[in-house]
Amino acid sequence: MISGEAPRQLEIFLKNKSVTTLNHDWKDVLVIGEHKQSHHGRKELLLQITRYMRNVFTSQPTRRFIHVFFMHVSTMQLWVFDRSGAYSSVEFDIHEEPEKLIRALVGYAFMSNEELGLDTFIVRKGNKHTIIFENDVGGKKRKLELDQEPFVKQWAVCRGTTCFRTADHSNVVKFSWTSEKRPSESDHLRLARQKGLKGIANFIGYQSITSIDELRSGLVFGRPWVVCGDTTLEFTSDSRRSVVDRGHEMNPPVSDNGAKKRRSFSEDATIRKRSKPSSHGSRLQEEPTLDSSRLYELSNGKYDNRIFSCLAISPAGRALNDFNSILELLNALHDAIKAHRSLYLIGQILHRDISENNIIITNPEQADGFTGMLIDLDLAKPAGSSETGAQQTGTVEFMAIQVLRNAVHTYRHDLESFFYVLLWICGRRVWEKGFLYNRNERPREDVFRRWYTGSFEEIARSKQGDMHADGFEQILSSFPPALDCVKPLCTKIRRILFPLTAEGELDIGTPPNPKHLYNQIIQEFEAAISAVDIH
Repeated sequence: MISGEAPRQLEIFLKNKSVTTLNHDWKDVLVIGEHKQSHHGRKELLLQITRYMRNVFTSQPTRRFIHVFFMHVSTMQLWVFDRSGAYSSVEFDIHEEPEKLIRALVGYAFMSNEELGLDTFIVRKGNKHTIIFENDVGGKKRKLELDQEPFVKQWAVCRGTTCFRTADHSNVVKFSWTSEKRPSESDHLRLARQKGLKGIANFIGYQSITSIDELRSGLVFGRPWVVCGDTTLEFTSDSRRSVVDRGHEMNPPVSDNGAKKRRSFSEDATIRKRSKPSSHGSRLQEEPTLDSSRLYELSNGKYDNRIFSCLAISPAGRALNDFNSILELLNALHDAIKAHRSLYLIGQILHRDISENNIIITNPEQADGFTGMLIDLDLAKPAGSSETGAQQTGTVEFMAIQVLRNAVHTYRHDLESFFYVLLWICGRRVWEKGFLYNRNERPREDVFRRWYTGSFEEIARSKQGDMHADGFEQILSSFPPALDCVKPLCTKIRRILFPLTAEGELDIGTPPNPKHLYNQIIQEFEAAISAVDIH
């Protein structure tokens, strides 16, 4: 198999008959089968299949579910994997009930695109791909033509965020599976538009497509199987990425008629998350975001109901780490903080996921004078609303110290995240930009590794140590010489966000007056921008 994260050999699979190439690609896989001569245990087999599933969902990012069948010698079981996990039929012996084997294989071969779980919302005619919003911002139908390939997709199965540019590259269309436990991102964007907020992605249109409840309609589920019950949070050693694994829940429906998915032949896991892309990024990105919906109580006691939706926003900007100059970087962050101030103080919305992926660089002429804008309000909540589920919401390496310790998320925590974004880009991302440094100058030690490695408490302790004077000097030492001009700004913001108490400890609490803290930080950015601009 090509196009996956690593070469893999599938034993049995069905692919589209129109595909005639000799090289098999994950994007062409319709159904997967696995045959074993001996039964090594359900856990091992399921975990092997989930690796296949991630490759299929990544290569077919708007796919809704996938059919799979297992065979252990003469025992067969039919499965369906969707964005909330997996479920199965009961096992049966193909020698004792050969008609079930025939019905299953013939059923797979003659399924419609909808029954196979393929995307039916995007209309594909030749090289033209279009979607229709039943209700756009003006309450009318709107038709948009998309680029053929997404410019952002993620390894993560459960959220499955996938972004396309429109054919004229003026808008971004975002597909995602979001938990029903929180308000839709479109609700926040509509409110921001109604209140005239600037610096926030502009709402164009929204369409709810389907849900896990709808796809699993008619099934009766028994008790979920916990395939991987380790509740310890694990993090990759790969740069800036986290892995969150709270266990894979496999849901067996109480049925003996084969795996059922809507009108399929019978009646008519999540995996490690590694990709939280910016809606305006430029490549497949690893997943650093902790999606708190995975930590909520399951909606109906059996699985997490997720809503598959499509959201169109504008303008289409550039990822923050694609900045062309120090001045552009500082302007983008300055404007994004101003946007956050308006979102919180006027819109009464708290973003809760400030990261390098959720700030974009925009053309001021097309973005109300803003060089930086906030996007991705997936994890936002109304300011002052009571917390439900997990408190630890955000992107691990940018999460505030208190949030890592499960405190209620506040505006100050988002400002702390903005600060971590600045430090991260200056001390880490900038080394990827050849015009700012000599490669031989890059520090051998990655001082930021401890921001995404270990438990939440270990990361919190590392960040708290780095915000003390001695630790902070080490962070600044990771900057290339070309960014010496930014160090005074970083030092001043550190003192604003982390003043010392009478006992000489860092004060990481939230001040009661948000305007004062916002204004202090924004004024320091403006002073730094003026200094850079003069030189």
